[in-house]
Amino acid sequence: MLTFIEHSTTLWLLASCTIIIIELVLLNTYYLLALAIGTTSAAAAAWLDASTAIQWLACSLGSIAGFLGMKTLRPKPSNTQQHDDISHLVGKQVRVSETIDPRGRVIYKSVGWAAESDELLHSGERARIIRVHGSTLFVEKCDTKPKSPHSIKE
Repeated sequence: MLTFIEHSTTLWLLASCTIIIIELVLLNTYYLLALAIGTTSAAAAAWLDASTAIQWLACSLGSIAGFLGMKTLRPKPSNTQQHDDISHLVGKQVRVSETIDPRGRVIYKSVGWAAESDELLHSGERARIIRVHGSTLFVEKCDTKPKSPHSIKE
């Protein structure tokens, strides 16, 4: 048993397996996997009979490489704006229910929304959503009338 534990390759591999098990069973955040990459790198250095200092260097560099690899492989947001469940409203037409000067209310699909605009919009006018922030719709006056009364669902 002593020869099994005395060899540093085995110790590094045991550390790597333990870290992987802790990560996958308990934490499930994948941050410790970078450390497991480092300990596996140290095991490779030990297998090549490198000194203890080189093994620790391999562990450090392998961990850093693992963290950088995880950072570059993580999907990046496609846009700097946050998208939520109502961002699809941009471009839709709404009916002004309370005069907007600069704040008021609009109706979209029978639901009232807080609205803001740079323009004065009177009750009953049509507006187009240009931006959504939280539960507030930013609107602008529509230049065109809807083709039929059924083209806008309120």
